[in-house]
Amino acid sequence: MKQTLKDEIEIYKRALKREKAARKAAEEILEQKSTELFDITQELKKANSKLQKTVKEQNTELQGVFENIIDAYIVMDLWGNVLKMNEAAISLLGYNHSNNDFNLFAIADKDEIDNVMSTFEVLMSEGSVTDFKVKLNTKSGKQIIAQVNASVILDENNKAIAAQGIIRDVTYENKYRQAIEAEKQKYSRIIANMHLGLVELDKDEKIMMANQSFCKMTGFTEEELIGIVAKEILPAEEDKDLVHEKTIERKSGKSNAYEARVKMKNGDLRYWLISGAPNYDLNGNIIGSIGISFDITDLKNLQLQKEGLLKTLETRNNELHEYAHIVSHDLKSPLRSINALVSWLKEDNKSILDEVSMQNFAHIETTLEKMEQLITDILAYSSAGSEDKEKADVDLDVLVNDLVKILYVPEHVEVVIPHKLPVVKGDQTKLQQLFQNLISNAVKFIDKPEGLIRIKVKELPSYYEFSVSDNGIGIDKKYHDKIFKIFHSLKKSKDSTGIGLSIVKKIVDLHEGEIWLDSQVDLGTTFYFTIKK
Repeated sequence: MKQTLKDEIEIYKRALKREKAARKAAEEILEQKSTELFDITQELKKANSKLQKTVKEQNTELQGVFENIIDAYIVMDLWGNVLKMNEAAISLLGYNHSNNDFNLFAIADKDEIDNVMSTFEVLMSEGSVTDFKVKLNTKSGKQIIAQVNASVILDENNKAIAAQGIIRDVTYENKYRQAIEAEKQKYSRIIANMHLGLVELDKDEKIMMANQSFCKMTGFTEEELIGIVAKEILPAEEDKDLVHEKTIERKSGKSNAYEARVKMKNGDLRYWLISGAPNYDLNGNIIGSIGISFDITDLKNLQLQKEGLLKTLETRNNELHEYAHIVSHDLKSPLRSINALVSWLKEDNKSILDEVSMQNFAHIETTLEKMEQLITDILAYSSAGSEDKEKADVDLDVLVNDLVKILYVPEHVEVVIPHKLPVVKGDQTKLQQLFQNLISNAVKFIDKPEGLIRIKVKELPSYYEFSVSDNGIGIDKKYHDKIFKIFHSLKKSKDSTGIGLSIVKKIVDLHEGEIWLDSQVDLGTTFYFTIKK
């Protein structure tokens, strides 16, 4: 029995020893886990502190964005009641959610209700809407067009609890866009219907756009023209090098205008006046060119006809001038022969001719002299508009003073030139003939014991105004309109044929000027005329 008790005690000892060992191991594990738990707790505290700091920073940043964003920003519940709004929203709408019950749906224009509700359904189903335009009535009564970009706010279970959105006033932008569209439509109609051909080309000279007039001018449809290289099919073969040269100029930034022959779809050849200019993008880069064309075929044909007529006219004028010289010579020859015969008759028969016969012979001689003078003047008049030389500088002061010295001016007549005469562009011979006729005409009609001829000039912006005045017999006003007509003379004499002033007017016309007179009977006459600078 003692042995049995001893064995049991031994068993208890071993069991106690194992229990102590197990307890010690458990204590060691517990101590280790406690240490790990403490470390984790410390790390969690640090992480939580960092998280709180991050959240605070994020909230601060979000609040700064919310308050300082330029556009109006609003947060509302799912029934449209505004929960929060920034200063930009308050300024735009005139409402402040902290002082008023403010519902965003309620300020939408009544015509927009269906549009607002359908868009809100899209927002709830898809989570966001963009570029939604709606008319809103502000607190002040002003109506604006607003562009809205909105999204829903979700809770931790992804359930929508609110909505947020940015509202932008696009009233003026919308009006501006509408105005631009209206202008675009207007100019599109103008371009489509104007009588000038308009074409837009890309950098490769391919047609991108052609208006209706351009299509009509070429005979092609717009569909046939789009994409083709214009310079390869439109210019006539003779003008392709010219068009290519002008194309290179446009690519270098130069605008140009030129004439070219163009072949239509049906093969007809037309003359075009073409104006081309580079086309630029917003950054100033050349992206192609724009060309405007005008069909000048009819005008060109008229010009060619005119050139032909002018050439024919020039030939005929030369023939007429030569004919005038021939006729002058042929007419003067028999006149001189008649004059010689009359002189011989007088000389041979002067002893037997009575006084009346001698007077008749004198009348014949006077008539012959007048006829010869008339032929000379007609030749001078026909020559006044011929031989149109290139204009050169003519010193009228030298010309007129030299002319006065060689002309016959009676002793009782004085020619006065108060101021120096200018240098003008013109034909020296014709200008000399102009002053010579006016001075001689003044001398001829001075009837006073002391005659005075005054030559003056007045400088005007684009021309000179000259005057030649005398104190002669003067000219009745009723003759002022007739005085420059050929063969109209107020003094019937053998040395006055009525052509001198006609020649004067013709020379003034050739110098692109005008001539007129101011005269009173018995007081004198002043002839005025202008010559371009």
